[in-house]
Amino acid sequence: MTFRATDSEFDLTNIEEYAENSALSRLNNIKAKQRVSYVTSTENESDTQILTFRHITKAQEKTRKRQQPIKLEPLPVLKVYQDHKQPEYIHEQNRFQLMTAGIIKRPVSIAKKSFATSSTPFLEHQDAVKKMQIHRPYVEVFSPSPPKLPRTGIGKRGLFGTRSSAYPKYTFHDREEVVKANIRDPLQIIKIIRENEHLGFLYMIPAVPRSSIEYDTYNLKVVSYENINKNDYYTISQRAVTHIHNEDIEFIEIDRWEQEYLYHRELTKIPIFSLFRKWKAFSVWRKNVRSKKITGCQKSLQKNLFIVNPHLRPALLKINELCYHLSFMGLCYIEKCHTYTLQEFKAAQVIRLAEVTERLGEFRNEAKYVVRRACRFALRAAGFVPDDCAFGPFEDYHKVQRSGSFINTPHELPTYGDSEKMTYTEQASKRHYCMRLTCFIRLNDYLIENTMHVLTVNAVNSLLNHLTDKLKRTPSADVIQKWITEEKPEVPDKKGTVMVEKQEEDESLIPMFLTELMLTVQSLLFEPSLEDFLDGILGAVNHCQNTVLSVPNLVPDSYFDAFTSPYINNKLEGKTCGTGPSLAAVFEDDKNFHTIISQIKVCLL
Repeated sequence: MTFRATDSEFDLTNIEEYAENSALSRLNNIKAKQRVSYVTSTENESDTQILTFRHITKAQEKTRKRQQPIKLEPLPVLKVYQDHKQPEYIHEQNRFQLMTAGIIKRPVSIAKKSFATSSTPFLEHQDAVKKMQIHRPYVEVFSPSPPKLPRTGIGKRGLFGTRSSAYPKYTFHDREEVVKANIRDPLQIIKIIRENEHLGFLYMIPAVPRSSIEYDTYNLKVVSYENINKNDYYTISQRAVTHIHNEDIEFIEIDRWEQEYLYHRELTKIPIFSLFRKWKAFSVWRKNVRSKKITGCQKSLQKNLFIVNPHLRPALLKINELCYHLSFMGLCYIEKCHTYTLQEFKAAQVIRLAEVTERLGEFRNEAKYVVRRACRFALRAAGFVPDDCAFGPFEDYHKVQRSGSFINTPHELPTYGDSEKMTYTEQASKRHYCMRLTCFIRLNDYLIENTMHVLTVNAVNSLLNHLTDKLKRTPSADVIQKWITEEKPEVPDKKGTVMVEKQEEDESLIPMFLTELMLTVQSLLFEPSLEDFLDGILGAVNHCQNTVLSVPNLVPDSYFDAFTSPYINNKLEGKTCGTGPSLAAVFEDDKNFHTIISQIKVCLL
């Protein structure tokens, strides 16, 4: 739609005249009404008698509160619709379209003239209203009237106030000046492309890379053709904005693009969107740190805990089971309700310890077999062949595979074979893995020696409990003196026989040891003597201790040389594991064990 220049000037003049005439006519009507109301009020003032009060009563306040309308806010969508139907909004849109098309312009003189013409009638109208309020009755002056609520600028109307038209005018001669200006605000770019028609169109690319926290779809900058990214760039003209991304092309009108940018800017002010990048960065950082720590702990446990290794776990559980069953075996044998001589007691302990020694030998042989088999399977699972079975078949390994004890299959296991064909890296890996298996063997030594220590302490503690129980039943000196002076009464039964109280029937009263009292002319002797009795009891304790100490450790045993001193680079590695844990040192440092022995000596004295 086009017009001539003379027609536009003519229309602009008619609009100004029409605005002035309408303003004058409204002012005259207001003055006329004021005069009429003034005359009417003065004529009827003397004729009409109205009851008035100098102050507002409570009844009037209640009535006015009931008369005031309820303030209801419409729905946001309805309010936007009402705003769009207002004459002011329609006039503003029409005027904006005319200015955009270049039909009319907004000169400064018109704005000043309209302000001057509108301010004078407004002042006169205010004076007239004041005069009318002075001459009106008291009730009419103070009659309540519902105030008109101002409309808040929400929705589209609030966004239109921040469009590109609010920016000052920009003038550029060519595109290079726009590029040098380094303008990144989309509204300013739209203002430039609309006011400088000779520019045609501009190229735009993202101002920051995608990895930046400031990356945004509308964070763009104007560049020359040489600096664009052929796979991702924008073009903006007076009609539309085009986005070229790889082979996809997106076309959008410039007005709609501006409106979407305004919506986008308002949405980014909401906290959930404005803080999203911080939340995401913190969440990703926390997740990565947590995952890294969990993975590190998992690897450390997998490397250092033998119970986690699927090839060594069955052996550990088996050794624990054997030690549990062995812990119920007693090293010291004491029969209840039986009185021992010292020689009988020593012979009974020798026989018992002989059985214990045989049982411990069987236990150690079974433990050796379980541990070495587990070490072989673990070394083969790592891809190495143990030295003691380098040319042997994999029959045992296949049996365990079929039983489901391990995970890998023989076809999945790399086999390095003889050490001559292994690289230096593979040889170093085998050395490291053999060191780990040596630590596994030492761990089983600790489990076995702990069981031996518990057996010895329990045996000595059992002997102390028997002696302490017998000492509690020993009568005091007063009771023994009464036995000497008093006679035991005879209790006749129904058959006429005499029954004497039999103290021997009570198990707790049966003595544990028997000694002989030898009376000579020179002295009174005991057989065995106190020294022989102490030596016999403590000798039995030492015999128990020596029995468990006779069980050798697994680490220095040549049965495990394939793991403790393997062949690496055709050279036999020396044992670095030592002799393993020392049970004798444990007995020396056990204060509870020495306390129990001291209490046994006190009971015998």
